[in-house]
Amino acid sequence: MFESSSFGLWAMLACWASAIGGIVLTIQWASRKGNKSPAPTDIIIQSLKKRLADGEINEEEYQRRLNEL
Repeated sequence: MFESSSFGLWAMLACWASAIGGIVLTIQWASRKGNKSPAPTDIIIQSLKKRLADGEINEEEYQRRLNEL
């Protein structure tokens, strides 16, 4: 059915197919991960309010981060 010399060709094609498939899957994973917010907006606002109250950030930093949301 298969000649012994064709095994090398099939092995090379399998290697390249898996490498290209891995690159494609990595790009898809990275693009999906980049679109997600790390936390819901209300939790981020609560955290900012707590940091402001604890004195970790000042009012200017608080307003700047709120505007970035």
